[in-house]
Amino acid sequence: MNRAQTKKRVTNYSATIFFCLILVSPGLAFSDVAGGWVAFNEMDYDKAISEIDKLASAGDPDASYLLGLLHDPAFHRLPSGKFYQSSYVDVAKAVTLYRRAADAGDGRAMHNLAELYIMLVDERWARYKPNDIGNLTSAALSLRRRSTPLLRVLADQGDAVAAYKLAEARRDEPFFFVAMDNARVMLELAAWQDDPASQLYLGRTFLLPRGMATRSGYTLDPPEAFAWFTVSAKRGNMHARVYQMEAAEMMPIRDHGRAEELARALLKTLAGKAAGNRD
Repeated sequence: MNRAQTKKRVTNYSATIFFCLILVSPGLAFSDVAGGWVAFNEMDYDKAISEIDKLASAGDPDASYLLGLLHDPAFHRLPSGKFYQSSYVDVAKAVTLYRRAADAGDGRAMHNLAELYIMLVDERWARYKPNDIGNLTSAALSLRRRSTPLLRVLADQGDAVAAYKLAEARRDEPFFFVAMDNARVMLELAAWQDDPASQLYLGRTFLLPRGMATRSGYTLDPPEAFAWFTVSAKRGNMHARVYQMEAAEMMPIRDHGRAEELARALLKTLAGKAAGNRD
């Protein structure tokens, strides 16, 4: 066999191996984190899991973060304390997935894991011994310290949701409301650029959990929150629709008209901006 024939056979052999690898690993070949996020925002959680489960198992930090978020009880908890889609809540899975993403340097996962640990300590989700509670608290503080510079880099790059998470981590500090106001400014800029995630989180700044708002002296505005949730839901973010219903329940009936009017005004302004951009 001459050199050319040998090279051709090796090439064909390599191509065959590659093709076989695709056949035996269809999930890894065709799983899509972006598709997982789309399904997640549509609240089609089963589809999201099918899109990213194998990628998360293979150690992909973005897939691990998203899957952790899907199982995180804190994510499924509304400001009133009620839960939605609680059948997907799995504390052990959320912790494992967040840890995997955090070990890969994902600041979002570090932050959410710290928040989850604090929630476990505050509400005793599991039967922890006193030393276990101390360990969780220490781990949460350590994670917050590690996540802060990473989130700050994202915020400095214009990631408004990262700015929100930075402010959220400071909720027990005297100047929490200053950090949240700064986050709100960034979220407003992104929201007016028609980013559904920023519209959702902007609404959340007007609908903070009552305990958090009371400790910081922050003012709640459910009609404003309702308006931004409506806009985000119109853009396809189904989580915003859940928050929209929450805001409607939290405000007195006399405010419902104002909330609807605010939502219509926001949608009209955004439509005008979009038309102007096309021109």
